[in-house]
Amino acid sequence: MTFPLLTEDQRKSLELLQGIIGRLSTNGFLLKGWAVTLVTALLTFSGATGQERLATLALVPTVIFWALDAYLLAREHQYRRIFNLTRQGQQDAFDFQLDALTAETWAVSAFRPAMLVFYVPLVLVVVAVAREII
Repeated sequence: MTFPLLTEDQRKSLELLQGIIGRLSTNGFLLKGWAVTLVTALLTFSGATGQERLATLALVPTVIFWALDAYLLAREHQYRRIFNLTRQGQQDAFDFQLDALTAETWAVSAFRPAMLVFYVPLVLVVVAVAREII
């Protein structure tokens, strides 16, 4: 498959899209770091004070961070699709309309393997600590 030569506008558009995709990816990575930090702090404080409710409360930020991370992943996939369409010459340069794309929702992104590998063990640890299994 051959692609047409890119115009200067298309090249600049692709550079902007790469920047957006990179920022979304970085933000997802940072969310995972904050999730682990906050959950660990709540579980540690729960153990130090003997308040089991704090361990159960650690599920709230876990689910919130999971949803935010899934939202960012869904947006990243949308921008990757725009990038590919622009690269192939099927979309105008600087047309970054996300609503026109039929892409996955954040709920679908939440259950991708990359998300499950991180958040399911985190939820299991929180539940285990809250039930005093660990």
